[in-house]
Amino acid sequence: MAARILVVDDESGIRSGVCEILALEGHTVDSADCGQVAQELVSQRPYDIALIDYRLPDVDGLTLLQSLRQKSPGVMTCMITAYANIETAILATRQGIDFFLPKPFSPDDMIAAVNTLLGHKKLRDEAERLRAAHAANLRQLASEKSQTHSLVASLRDGVLVVNREGEIVLANRSMAEILGIEARRLLGSQVSSVLSEGVLSPALAAFDRGNPVPAVFEADAPPKRLFVTVSGFYDDAGGLLGRIVTAVDITAVKRLALEKARFTRTLVHELRAPLGAVKSIIEVMRDKSLGDTLEPYMQFLARADERIDGLSELISDLLSLSRIEHDGAVQTPAAPLNISPILTEVAELWRDRAATVRVNINVDAVQDLPPCAISADDLRTILTNLVGNAVKYNRPGGDVTVRALRSADGLEIAVRDTGIGIKPENLARLGEEFFREKRGETKGIEGNGLGLAIVKRLVDRAGGRLSISSTPESGSEFRIIFPG
Repeated sequence: MAARILVVDDESGIRSGVCEILALEGHTVDSADCGQVAQELVSQRPYDIALIDYRLPDVDGLTLLQSLRQKSPGVMTCMITAYANIETAILATRQGIDFFLPKPFSPDDMIAAVNTLLGHKKLRDEAERLRAAHAANLRQLASEKSQTHSLVASLRDGVLVVNREGEIVLANRSMAEILGIEARRLLGSQVSSVLSEGVLSPALAAFDRGNPVPAVFEADAPPKRLFVTVSGFYDDAGGLLGRIVTAVDITAVKRLALEKARFTRTLVHELRAPLGAVKSIIEVMRDKSLGDTLEPYMQFLARADERIDGLSELISDLLSLSRIEHDGAVQTPAAPLNISPILTEVAELWRDRAATVRVNINVDAVQDLPPCAISADDLRTILTNLVGNAVKYNRPGGDVTVRALRSADGLEIAVRDTGIGIKPENLARLGEEFFREKRGETKGIEGNGLGLAIVKRLVDRAGGRLSISSTPESGSEFRIIFPG
């Protein structure tokens, strides 16, 4: 979306270049070469985004930031500087900078930064709109007491309404559970005494200072993590009627953030290890450590080739996961799928590889199987991963059996092997991204731990169920049931 942007930088080349790039993106752009001009522009019109150089001839960027925020509270800010370091970034963040962009930067970096800020602004504006709408609704419902009580009582989020004298006039069950006090005992109590101790005590600061700006903080109420806001509601003349304390359970959001961080750390490791190995091999060859002939290096080249193949597989699996996450619900095929040819196709795909490690693959599919409402590509991906794992984690002379039959619940497909099995304590983790069981028997087996994650998501998306049973040293069975 188009935005009004202010660029503040004393370097004319950078200033004009940034303005030109943003103008080509459809934005309205003004520029200033010093803090004074920037303040004059902000006094004349509001801006969506301000890009501020850290060092200006008449004022530093952080001081200018505070001035701009007073005149244009809704502006999103980005600090651009050639003096980028951790200390500067931390200081800028503490001062309220929304984005930090070190020089030099490319046009794509600038465009990405602006798009990120616009996205954050849209979310913030929407949150403010919802908060205002929420406060307005509560004011209206204050005159409809019974309806208000019914509505608030049904909310999963904790709600506490306090009048201008500081008395609690409304509290729902969720808030009572958070505070550890019966809801009926809360009514009529002074909020200062109720909130003086416990997880919501930081909310009292908003009542004490009489600040019209909403207070926002996070609180631990084991096993929950809460997002707490304190905001005022007013009459038509602008007079304060009271305040509303809301506590939203963000446990799932926090858990998702932790999972994302774990995924990122693991991904970095999975990428760094093979890249580091390939780099070491290149250095050995470049230094000619083993002589001038090619022959001594062939084993290193083969190892590098394996590492690159592993990276390619990792990237392919990551793209598959991304596609599954973004495609949403599965598109039911126009015609129900006949799975028998796919079972045979996947078995043949792995037969040569299985033969090299003396593993037998058998397909046992009854006649007249019920059709399956899943795409051929998705089923092929599921079976390729399951059969591949059954071969790789098997023993010489072992067997892999792919079975399909009609069950009471629909279509059942099972892949069973006579391999090394899985420890009971690790069964629940199968399907986590990058999880691989670490045992002596698994050392040297190629893989990235994404195959079962892909299988689980595809089965879930098709409305199926995946169950896993295993006995260490005896083998495993992966069973899928698709509804008929």
